[in-house]
Amino acid sequence: MAEAYMQPVEHPSAWTLDEIGSLETLTLQLEQRHIDAFEEAYAQIEAQGLTLDEIEREHFAVPAVAGDLADIYRVLMEGRGIVLVDRLPVEDWPLKKTEIIYWGIGTHLGHGNSQSVIGDRLGYVANIGGKDHNERAYRNSLPLTLHTDACDILCMLSIRKAIEGGASQYASAIAVHNAILAERPEFLEPLYRGFRYHRFGEQGPGEAPVTEHLVPVLSAVDGYVSCRYIAGYIHMAYEELGAPLSEFEKAALDYFDEVARRPGIMVEFTMEPGQMLFCNNHTTLHARSGFEDIPGPETGRLLLRMWLTAHEGSRRPIDPAIEMYRTRGIEKREGRSDTYFRGKATQVLKTGVLKY
Repeated sequence: MAEAYMQPVEHPSAWTLDEIGSLETLTLQLEQRHIDAFEEAYAQIEAQGLTLDEIEREHFAVPAVAGDLADIYRVLMEGRGIVLVDRLPVEDWPLKKTEIIYWGIGTHLGHGNSQSVIGDRLGYVANIGGKDHNERAYRNSLPLTLHTDACDILCMLSIRKAIEGGASQYASAIAVHNAILAERPEFLEPLYRGFRYHRFGEQGPGEAPVTEHLVPVLSAVDGYVSCRYIAGYIHMAYEELGAPLSEFEKAALDYFDEVARRPGIMVEFTMEPGQMLFCNNHTTLHARSGFEDIPGPETGRLLLRMWLTAHEGSRRPIDPAIEMYRTRGIEKREGRSDTYFRGKATQVLKTGVLKY
């Protein structure tokens, strides 16, 4: 069992809203030269007849702005770990073109991963299930708690806003570590020890519905603090196991949530169409507020999501215990073609602790 890291992390990834002052500090403004480079790369891909799944970094050649994409990657891996890019002219492009260009940009930051049992490498974050608790939360309109995903780099591109609500929320998990260390250091021990996680019906062949090992919320390797946190999956696991968390463990998780959502720590904003958000998933928590829209393929709130594995040789050292899944293939798993949860551990979701 890993010991709690009982030192403050002095690194740009331990940012807070109070320290950065405003969202503009995290924002990179695209210029016409960027758009021109992306358009030229897209034209080459169209000429070759490549599909999205066939596109690799060498196919999306953007020599005029490759240095800027490399700078974004350095910020993600070595700096604050979060960049808002403003913006792509999505209103002028067919959705297919937007998807290809977005995916191409992603190839300069990492390798695209499958995101769910339906094998989607480019995820549609859209309101399919309304307020249905059993639908994966990126496919409904309910609010989410701050959490991490199953990747190195999380990428979001806004295509359409909701009629009301749907604000994006981000916070540094490293800043949360620092705050807990300063205020309630005793809570770090259970957070670093970790909890069992429900795999939410996405376990691979031979895997149990609940992790056999403890997944640390916070972990430290070679002085690098990382985070893996999905509150709903922790509560679901212990409900499934019939072994409730201790009051101290619940208090530690509640305190982590409370610190992460403090106004001086968390940044909240509505992504405008065309804006892209890239963040280091091991240092940055994300969520969204609930929203109202008109569900549908042409009308509702829509963001495009990518999960990337960072380029080899530049990945931060990570405790392997944070992994919830041993495998996540690109192909659909036999007998499953959707992301609807049919398990029995759902009661916790009705209290506002939601799956991601």
